[in-house]
Amino acid sequence: MKMWAVLLAVSAGCQSNIKTPFPPGLEPLESNPVMLGSDYAEGLVTKTSDSPYVKIFARGYVLVAPGTLWAAAKSPAPNVAVCSTNVQTEDINNDPAYEYSFLVHYTVNNFVTVQWDDQWRFGTVEGTPDAPTLAMMRHQKTQGSDFIRLSEGTIEVDATADPNVTELSFVEHLDATSAGVADVLKGVQHNYDSLVAVAHGNPVPACP
Repeated sequence: MKMWAVLLAVSAGCQSNIKTPFPPGLEPLESNPVMLGSDYAEGLVTKTSDSPYVKIFARGYVLVAPGTLWAAAKSPAPNVAVCSTNVQTEDINNDPAYEYSFLVHYTVNNFVTVQWDDQWRFGTVEGTPDAPTLAMMRHQKTQGSDFIRLSEGTIEVDATADPNVTELSFVEHLDATSAGVADVLKGVQHNYDSLVAVAHGNPVPACP
């Protein structure tokens, strides 16, 4: 018996499942309870909660290879909350510890002016940046108005059994004055629609 076969036979009795740890700053916020079917149709499936604050869970397929989606996703354009803010300015690649990053400075002009910063970080967890099997985008409010007590979210990019189909998984948390489930859900939907559009080589869609 060849040596590798002996080693395989010896180790088979003690093997265990090993999960790849997420790099610091790219960990999932929590488990996503949404399940998708196997028909690989584009569209977003969601679940929501408003306790103890707004939580949105969503999953959807994108009919492109993971590498294509991941390359298109690494841009502010499909991810910045343009529909719920008045002014957005970005500092690109502001955090060199990550594969890609940007910091968004938001301004909302309503009865009062509200400003805050939102940090985005991107990283390939499994596979390579050109062909990821698991990659993560994570954002969070880092400073600004106390009208927004918590704003954070993750978008997980997963390969599927079909090399030309990618799954996106969203978890979004928001605790803010005058913002509810419907507002956050609308933002997640536009984020998904924008990622689908740019992955297919199209412009970001207009706000609903």
